[in-house]
Amino acid sequence: MSNSLEAVTANMAGYEMVADALATAGVECIFGLLGDDTGPLVLAATERGIRYVFVRHENQAVAMADGYSRVTGRVGVATVTGGPGFSNAITAINTAHRGGSRVCVLIGTGSVAEDDLERTRIRTTPPANWLKYFPQSAMLDLLGISTVKPGKAASAGRETRIALDQAGRRTVVLMLARDVLQETVSGEGDASATATDAVATVRRPDPGQIATVADLLQETWAVNRPLILAGRGAVASGAASALRRLGELTGALLATTLHANAIFHGDPYNLGICGTYSNPVASELIPQADCILVFGAGLNTLTTYMNTLFPKAMIIQVDTDEAAFGRFVDVEMGVQADTRVAAEMLVAELERRGHSADGFRAAAVRDAIAGYRASDGIKDKSTSQLIDPRTLMIELDRALPPQRIVCVDGGQQARVAIRYIHVERPENFVQASDAGAIGLGIGTAIGAAMGRPGELVVAAIGDASMMMSLGDLETAVRLRLPILVVVSNDEALGSEVNFLAEHGLSSEIAKTPSPSFAAIASAMGARAETIRSPGDLVVVERWLREQSSVPLVLDCRVNPEIRVHFP
Repeated sequence: MSNSLEAVTANMAGYEMVADALATAGVECIFGLLGDDTGPLVLAATERGIRYVFVRHENQAVAMADGYSRVTGRVGVATVTGGPGFSNAITAINTAHRGGSRVCVLIGTGSVAEDDLERTRIRTTPPANWLKYFPQSAMLDLLGISTVKPGKAASAGRETRIALDQAGRRTVVLMLARDVLQETVSGEGDASATATDAVATVRRPDPGQIATVADLLQETWAVNRPLILAGRGAVASGAASALRRLGELTGALLATTLHANAIFHGDPYNLGICGTYSNPVASELIPQADCILVFGAGLNTLTTYMNTLFPKAMIIQVDTDEAAFGRFVDVEMGVQADTRVAAEMLVAELERRGHSADGFRAAAVRDAIAGYRASDGIKDKSTSQLIDPRTLMIELDRALPPQRIVCVDGGQQARVAIRYIHVERPENFVQASDAGAIGLGIGTAIGAAMGRPGELVVAAIGDASMMMSLGDLETAVRLRLPILVVVSNDEALGSEVNFLAEHGLSSEIAKTPSPSFAAIASAMGARAETIRSPGDLVVVERWLREQSSVPLVLDCRVNPEIRVHFP
């Protein structure tokens, strides 16, 4: 970007310049909770046509921006007040950061001088002139979260545009000091920015490495059952088409990490998610692979099922991040490159050589994949008062239209919801628990519904998570969003019950009665029903037929004896 001077309107406040920059950049909406520092900025933004979505908790505001971004590919914007507002939101900010989400969070700070001092020495007591002090810069620096901080009002608009540009690639926090927001600029403003960012470039692989991979794939005595594993990087780069073609040339099976869920939807050799969410057919076939071609996936312990899934396979990993190679498992070869470009170059090289192999692609394998049903091997354990959570999710998957957006909160319920409720596109699946938190599901679902208006959004959430985020159920009702909220209510912290039981300890401390979520939701203005049997789910079909514009909350009383264990 140019660092030349640009004219600004005389007597324009810093917050107005920031609002102008947001509007010029095409920001559609801002999720937030007002504070005395950000209030004038939010008002100025609404005057410029940006929709302000008033929420009930700062953590949910950032989660909404995250959900909005994940389903649209656009930058999601949230604003929170400095100090306690920021500390309330830090879990969601860190989640968005670790998930690689395109999110820009606007926060208030004290003065520029106070923030500069904080970066050199973290205060243990607040400065006398800012009661709400919190070491925001230091916290963000420790977490590795990018920040942009205008040093004066004259450059506030310019640096806001820089922050939004950076947010197109990663989570960014725009730190807006009170003196910068309140300062008035007269005449010519200095548009130079103190923050800089390199223009993103597509990294091409070394042609010699591509030739080496092609050589290996042609050594059919060593590689005759390859598996292509696609991760978040493959989705971001748009590598799906090239990877499908690579599978055809090599006879490879196709699988994904959780965050690339459904990138190969509809392919007859698609195994689905690899690792802890693998179905029985995938769990049988994946360990037979003798070569794993990894594109944009980190190979963490959940993907590899504690490093047990690839016992005899040679692993070739393609990633833009060199640090990804061997981070969790040893790899024979790392190719640092954009995944789409690397896949396309490998396809071109194999086609030039006339390479073709059957590999895994036999009729028996195809039929085994096609013949699998989610209900296979499940013995329903519903009772007269409690529904089997597996049955619940299988029946919901059957009842819902295929084009649904599924937002899954963390916790025990996710282990069932993810396995049995399917999506057809990667951008239709959101699990914003990259930092291990629960309680963000409602926020991500609201953000998804705002980003893709008119589409069905399903929020799968546990009872503990629902209690954390009840306030913003009212936000969904007020905004008249058609969200199906599925509360798996086992009256416990399910994952903690698992942990304690697996260590031979009493799990009673992790159990507590839940209120009636149906009654609470009804009081807030939502449709609601208590679900105890598959027959009760008829309410979902009625709600869908009516094309209701209010959320439907299902208080699903699930059998707590059904526990899904992961390593």
